[in-house]
Parts: sequence; C-alpha cells; structure tokens
Amino acid sequence: MTAQGTPIANQARDRHLEQLTTAGHDALIVGGGINGAVSALALAAHGLDVAIIDSEDFGSGVSQESSNLIWGGFKYLQTYELGLVAGLCRSRNLLARSYASRVQEVRFLAALGPTSPYSPTYATLGAHAYWALGRFATGRPRRLSARALATAEPAIHSEGVRGAVEYSDYLLVDNDARFVLQLLLDAVEKGAVAVSRLRLNDAERAGQGWRAEVTDQLTGSSHTVSAAVLINAAGPRAGDLAELTGSTLRSTLCFSKGTHIVVPRVTESGRILAFFDDDQRLFYVIPMGHRSLIGTTDTRVEDSDVSITHHDRDFLLEQANARLQLSSPLQAEDVIAYRCGVRPLVIGADTDTDRDWTELSRRHAVEADQGRGTISILGGKLSDCLNVGEEVVTAARSCGLKPSPPERAWFGEPSEGVQARFGRSAARAGIDELTAARLWRRHGRRALEVADLVEESDELGLPLSDVVDYSAAEVMVMARHEHVLTMEDFLRRRTMLAMLETADTLGSDPGVERAESLLFGPGPERPVSAANKSGSAAA
Repeated sequence: MTAQGTPIANQARDRHLEQLTTAGHDALIVGGGINGAVSALALAAHGLDVAIIDSEDFGSGVSQESSNLIWGGFKYLQTYELGLVAGLCRSRNLLARSYASRVQEVRFLAALGPTSPYSPTYATLGAHAYWALGRFATGRPRRLSARALATAEPAIHSEGVRGAVEYSDYLLVDNDARFVLQLLLDAVEKGAVAVSRLRLNDAERAGQGWRAEVTDQLTGSSHTVSAAVLINAAGPRAGDLAELTGSTLRSTLCFSKGTHIVVPRVTESGRILAFFDDDQRLFYVIPMGHRSLIGTTDTRVEDSDVSITHHDRDFLLEQANARLQLSSPLQAEDVIAYRCGVRPLVIGADTDTDRDWTELSRRHAVEADQGRGTISILGGKLSDCLNVGEEVVTAARSCGLKPSPPERAWFGEPSEGVQARFGRSAARAGIDELTAARLWRRHGRRALEVADLVEESDELGLPLSDVVDYSAAEVMVMARHEHVLTMEDFLRRRTMLAMLETADTLGSDPGVERAESLLFGPGPERPVSAANKSGSAAA
C-alpha cells in the first residue's frame, strides 16, 4: 500500500494528529472497526473527549469482510439460545429504524433439500418463532412447497428439495466498511479526533491515566498520546493489546475463518437464497450491487491472519452449483472478487470448544479493568453494535469518566429537518428523487454539500462512468471528509467498486481515473490493481 492522500485529506489529518498529540483525552480507542467506531460515537455523544486510532485504514480489518447482513441470529435457535436471539433481534430492529436508508428489509428463501437437518414443517415453526422473538417487526414467514419454490425462484435447483421457508431479515444496502466509516464520521461531527495509519507501539500508566507511544505509518514520526482510559477495540488482536496494557480479561477469543466469493448476479428476485451445504452448515447467495455474494465457509483457525485458498473457492463453487439452476455452472474464472476474514468468538475459560465449536455464538463482551483504566471489547457483530456502544458508555463510567446524557439519541441518521433541507437543495439542483435518495443514503448530512456542488454545475452530478456510479460532486465531498489516503480506501471501503469489478476493469476505466484525479489531484499514472487485492487469484 502506498499512501497518496489529498491536499484536503492530508490537511485534515494533520489537524487531527495535532489535536491527538497536544491535548489529553478522556478516552483513547485503539481500533477503527465497527466496535471502535460505535464506541467513539457513543462516548462523543455523551460529552466525552474521544480519540480513535487505527494502524491501517478505518474499517479495513474484519469489518470489511462480513456478509453485510443485519440479522437477529436465526441459526442460534438451533442451540436454543432464545435470550440471545431476542436481544439480537431488538438490536437489529433498532438499527433498521435508526438507519432506515442504509439498512433494508430483505426476504430470505431457505431451500430444504437432502442436506437440510430440518423438515419444512420444523423449519417453518422455527421461522415463526424467530418472527415472534423479533417482535413481528418484519414480513410474515411462509412455507413453500417444492413446486411453489420452483415457480418463485427458478434459480434454485428444486429436484430433491422437500420444500422451503421464506422469512425476512435485513441487509446493508452499501458495504459494511462504509457503514463503519459513516459511524466514525458522525463521531467526528460530535468532536471525536480520528487518525488512521497510526500504530500503537507501547502504552504505560502515567498517574491516573495512560501515555501511549504511536508511530505515524505515513511519515515514520513518533508521537505521544495521553488519555484517562484506554479502550481496546482491536478485534481479533484484542488479546494482544490486553497483554501489552497488562489488562485482565475474563474471556478469550477463538477464531472462525469465513470466506465469500463474488460472482455475476445469480437471481433478479432480490432475495437472499439460503442452503445447507454437504456438512449441514448454512450458506447464502446474497445480493451485492449488481453481483451476488456466495458464502460463507466456517473453518476454525488459530491465527487471525487468513487468506482464501483454492480449496475455499472450489468448495463454495461446488456447493453453489449443486443447488443452483443456472444456464452454465459457475467456474473459477467467474469469480470477480473475494472476501475473507475471521469471526472472533468469545469463549470462557471453561468452554469446551472441542464439543462443536461451530455452535459458538457471535455474542460480545465488554470488560472494564477499573484498576488499570482499560475497557476491552471482545467479539460481537455489526448487528449488535448499538448495544456495544451503550455498554462501553457504562464501562467508561465505572472507570471514573463522567459521560452526560445526550439531548437526543446518540445514534441514527440526521433529523427529519436536515433531510427535508437536503430535499429542497436537491430539488433546486435538479436532482431526481431516486438519485437524491441514493445521495442521502451514502452521505447523510454531507449530501447537502453534494447538492450545492451540483447546483453550481450540472456536470458534477453525472456518474463518472458506466462502472463508477459516483458523481464528481460525491467524490469531491468524500475527499473533504472521508479520510481517503489511497485508491484502495476509495475502491474497497468507501465504495463497493473493488468487490463489483475486476482489477483489470478498474484499471482501464476512465471513471476510476477521474475519481483518482479528484481525490489526489493531477499526477503520474498510478496503479489501482492493489485496490482490488481481495479480487486477486486465490492462494
């Protein structure tokens, strides 16, 4: 990765770095994934002075490798964890209400074939129980016969299928990393200081707080950061950071490797298709833009650094081809991109992971070491992020900080008044309703700046190309606010482009070239292949 940066982005980063290193903070958050971003937002909204750093780009770890599902944990009904499912559903419902433009309800269609451990009747009962635990917030489940399934979803190979069940959950319209970034930008609006590419080298107690030694990955310079409380949001590396800070953890982590492949669109229905693989584990075919995402695998690993293998890819292709009825089977050359990461699973000291470790749930744990002044966030999932934020505020209070109640909910999209103001600005700029809705979803309050630019020049509102459906105005606003320091940041995390197109396509597209010029200014041609590194050939 070569950090390029923009004059605007670099100036903003320099300001944040100065704020980070010249003033003390109530809390220093280490890790800019979903747990770190939601913690920064919650604490900043409660009036605390918050700083957040990440050794790479924000959202560039586990938080960019999810399935993009916002769900209540249907699979945990298998292990009768009703309380966990009910809690996840409450969090899911709240997230969907609070971010209505970014989180959409989508229908799941589970085909129950020879590898399904459940009959259609039993699965339908489970779907209705899930619906009830979710407080009936979604569309009603329904059972389909094998014949009805063949009519409803021709992409499914229905021979041998005993029936199907259809139910609802939620899906991020844009990618997971962008959702993380949007939370982080909301935290910055509330006063948080955020600096990416800043590596924590050491941290030691200093009086009643912490003194952290960090290195700027862009310049090599060293800095000191002071904070009363240190928050460990390092994801899979939370254990390593706890050891570095001398914090005591009651829980530990084990890792499950998950892999997805991106292929040409499988179905036009918009549904998520669910199947049981040959090992009776669920995998899905999920809409992703104009493509389909197939996964996930579930492999126990000892290390959090993982990559996709030919075996992973071939397994997913084999399982999908056996259950889909396509004009021609999916081949390795049809794979456009890959997503591969680990799920950090929280376990206690007495947990028997040899029993069937795949039954471990994606619960989280927020642990405060009050004597050391540290808070550690272990495990969790995007669907439950609002609960993480609430628990971090409570933990911060137990560590001696004094959060104050916010005047309104600390999370959620901007108010109806802001949205109405954007609607008027969009109308004046001649932006149609469909495009305006997309701009609001992508940029929230910052969509007002996009509309202002388009009002000045209609051309700034046009898509950059057939491949890049972002306008020049959008990219200009993203350059101002979104900490974009490399083309990989833009193509992989601020947008889904690196997941939707091959590196060759992106490398030759004039829209990508124009976006690069808008982000980084005119200059020598820069390679973009690294930006689609997840789309390279399997190892």
